[in-house]
Amino acid sequence: MTKKTVLIIEDEKHIAQAQKLILEDKYKVHHAPDGEKGLELVEKIKPDLIVLDLMLPNRGGYEVCFSIRQNEELKDTKILMVTALNQKIDKDKGVLVGTDAYLTKPFEAHELIDAVDKLIKE
Repeated sequence: MTKKTVLIIEDEKHIAQAQKLILEDKYKVHHAPDGEKGLELVEKIKPDLIVLDLMLPNRGGYEVCFSIRQNEELKDTKILMVTALNQKIDKDKGVLVGTDAYLTKPFEAHELIDAVDKLIKE
């Protein structure tokens, strides 16, 4: 059975590496360091799920999420928004642009795995 594909769009290298380590046993994991490269990679690899940081250079997480939802081929891709922002308005904006779930940093490894597993099964 082939592994499902997860794309991590995260500009902080150590965070991206930690997320990759957490997920790579179960999933094929790719990484993009900013929003622009993330969108390019989404179109290229068409991942099953995107772990998307909110605060990114070149294109922020809200804009990346909105762009994916506007693309007919990619609009059903699952998106897990990951951010240190935990205000209700931040979560509401995430829902508005089309994120499927929201995980607030810092989080435990099992929380990331649980969120990814749940979204991939949907």
